[in-house]
Amino acid sequence: MDVTSFNKLRLAVQENASPADSALATHLRNALQAALTESRLFGDVELGHTDDVDQLVIGVCRCADGVLPWEAGMGLERLWQTVAADTAWEAHFVSCTDSLMDFQAAVTVDDKGRYITVHVVAEPSEATKAVQAAQAAEAEREAERQAELAEQADGETAEAQQSVSILRS
Repeated sequence: MDVTSFNKLRLAVQENASPADSALATHLRNALQAALTESRLFGDVELGHTDDVDQLVIGVCRCADGVLPWEAGMGLERLWQTVAADTAWEAHFVSCTDSLMDFQAAVTVDDKGRYITVHVVAEPSEATKAVQAAQAAEAEREAERQAELAEQADGETAEAQQSVSILRS
């Protein structure tokens, strides 16, 4: 699901229901915290509760060493299916880059339509960032080397064309 579709669904739920009470949000937060911690996808997991209706449960995580944000995002999406299995309705959205995983979800928790919204972000571990930086530096060096080789080849081609033109005159 794309972010626009998710936001439309979340807004529709919010306009037609009220936020769940703190006890229900805490229960969901604890279940999510346990799932994230036990998954070993994340080295650090911090979840909290806010009064912001767009993110009643919030989380900031750091991926485990060697786990990229997209891997954590796909893993969190699978974990979420288990955490949200007993809810009446759910929708979620996950977005990932090399440096950030962004997960947003909304669930209704009872027949009254009370809802809980979730927003979790995660960044790579410092060790993974170092590996990514080294790989980027190596790729840049390789691109520079390829550019130099292309420049040399262009120079040799120009010399060959000049030689041919001299022979023709």
